[in-house]
Amino acid sequence: MRKIALALSLLVAVAAWAAKPVTVVFTVEPAMSCQNCEKKITENLRYVKGVSDIVTTLKDNTVTVTYDQDKSSVANLQAEFKKIGYTATEVTGKASKVAAEKPAKAAKVSAKKAACCKE
Repeated sequence: MRKIALALSLLVAVAAWAAKPVTVVFTVEPAMSCQNCEKKITENLRYVKGVSDIVTTLKDNTVTVTYDQDKSSVANLQAEFKKIGYTATEVTGKASKVAAEKPAKAAKVSAKKAACCKE
């Protein structure tokens, strides 16, 4: 009986370990222009199932999200952005790799400001 329990535990551990996280980079509209914008995004996205890390960069208007692809998807994340008033566009290809590695060289920041930042 112990051998069966040990084998089952090992199988579950290997399955959990095998799940590889995916990292995706988004630009958002309206542009993030303050810490409140960043907080709004991180506070809402952290509750999305499968999300393990969120990095926002005001300077480049990017949001880098690491998630479990078995539990979420790019479309699901974009829907979550929409719920809080943002349109998220995935940065793909070489630009995505550069943005994930060096956020300071990511996409341009839009001049359009978020509602929380308007005076």
